[in-house]
Amino acid sequence: MDDSSGYRMYVFRSGRRDVPGRRLVDELAVDLQAIAGPGGAERPRDVVLRALIRAGELESILTDAGAEGASALAQLTDDLAAALIGGDDAGALAIADGPTSDHGQPDVWPRPARRLATPEALMAVEVPATVSTSPPEGFSFYALHPLDSARLAERLASPPAPVRVVGIRSIGTTLSAVTAAALRRQRIRAGRMTVRPSGHPYDRRVELDAGQLRWVEDGIAEGARFWVVDEGPGLSGSSFLAAGDSLVRAGVPRASIVFLGSRAPDPDALVAPDGARRWRSFRSERAEGGAQLPGDAGEPIGAGAWRRRCYEDESRWPPSWTSMERLKYLSRDERRILKFEGMGRYGAECLERAHGVFQAGFGLEPRDEGQGFFSYPWLPGRPLQADELSAAELERLADYCAFRASAFPVPSPAADELIAMARTNFSLEMRRELPGELHPELARPVIVDGRMDPHEWRRSASGELVKVDACGHGDDHFLPGPADIAWDLAGAIVEWRMPRGARRAFLARYRRRSGDDPERRLPAYLLAYTLLRLGHAAMAAASLADEGEALRLSAARHRYRAALIEGLRPAAASRALG
Repeated sequence: MDDSSGYRMYVFRSGRRDVPGRRLVDELAVDLQAIAGPGGAERPRDVVLRALIRAGELESILTDAGAEGASALAQLTDDLAAALIGGDDAGALAIADGPTSDHGQPDVWPRPARRLATPEALMAVEVPATVSTSPPEGFSFYALHPLDSARLAERLASPPAPVRVVGIRSIGTTLSAVTAAALRRQRIRAGRMTVRPSGHPYDRRVELDAGQLRWVEDGIAEGARFWVVDEGPGLSGSSFLAAGDSLVRAGVPRASIVFLGSRAPDPDALVAPDGARRWRSFRSERAEGGAQLPGDAGEPIGAGAWRRRCYEDESRWPPSWTSMERLKYLSRDERRILKFEGMGRYGAECLERAHGVFQAGFGLEPRDEGQGFFSYPWLPGRPLQADELSAAELERLADYCAFRASAFPVPSPAADELIAMARTNFSLEMRRELPGELHPELARPVIVDGRMDPHEWRRSASGELVKVDACGHGDDHFLPGPADIAWDLAGAIVEWRMPRGARRAFLARYRRRSGDDPERRLPAYLLAYTLLRLGHAAMAAASLADEGEALRLSAARHRYRAALIEGLRPAAASRALG
């Protein structure tokens, strides 16, 4: 095997999906109604946070579409950002009536006040019938909080020089609004605009239109600094670099440009063309996170640290891509686990699924702790191992898959990305092309669990098998995303290392419970599942400096490779490839 191939494995998905445009407006209108109302069970700041994320998302979509309503949404995003950083209660929210920038955003603080835009006014905004959207990764997966950008802005604030904030759509839209609001709160003149990089992911480019160029030129004339705001940078850094280069081409001195991100990259590791030199030509600052934890958060157990609580022998630890684990804590009384599951719409959908799993008797009862965190009862004891598979476990696994097949249906997703992943990872691992064509059928498309591993199951006090971590992995930034339920069936077979007899019993139980016969489509999913998990282990091992963790991940890669080779025996291969 070529260890360097791990960096090139295909494991992340685009996550884009088409949704009705009016649905986004309706959801935001409900939040505005809750803000304007007398208050209920939800914390006021949680409602404002959710509305802010939704407003930023909708502003990005309308701006991309060149829709007339984009400026109205930009104003609303600004007002909600100001309310969030000011800690205003619902009844204190207001929007500006005073001086505005060329793009309609207030430039100074404090501002003359009037009522926040009404839900009725929002409903008048025209949106496309169908829009393409994806979860903002920082808010959904990495516990990046908008207030992290506010604190960074406050730390860097140095009046009296004005600041022009450039947000990189999509998540940079919300972050730019919060950054500008934080500056105005420090009595610094601040305006903002957003840009959309285009082109190859490793070589993005930003082209400013005539109005944006005028806005930049006005900023130069007033001696403004220019702050480029986004999450990341990612593997390439190309979105930040594209935005920075566009400002330089427009006449902004490099010394006046600062990148504000959520991580501090190694410039030499950036894969954008000439990335290291270009990155070092700009100043960059990183937002510090972690201040928005639930008050009951105690010992941190993320990044694989939870295993110390669950295993006496480190040799039994399951491998973990520790830098990709969700933020997790034990409560101070050690009775609950607090986990970041996502803010905004993504978090709301996760919470709904978690409640569904609990109500069906397969999971633990979730509790919304606010700011994107849920908590669950902490089950003491050791997670299960594959060698503990029994008839009772088989039935429980099959029943759980049957439940998900009926509980979380979705429209049929495209299989193109799954096929591309399989072909890419097979070629990198086996040094040859995947023989034949892969045909993953979509008979029962659902939000899959995505993590059927034995260590994802615990025994309750009554001895019943309980699924943990059941709501987020099926719709996160890793493949497969929504898929046929055969994905989870394949996952259970592979991860529990089911012998033929156990596999037959498992599938027979699933058929009886679901009325679905997956036999014909299962081989393709066994192949695709194995290739994704192999790629996941390979990329994780290549990216982590921890030698012990890398060894565990490399061992998992070998195990998936062995399963892959076994699955490619002539009979199995012919069924998988069609």
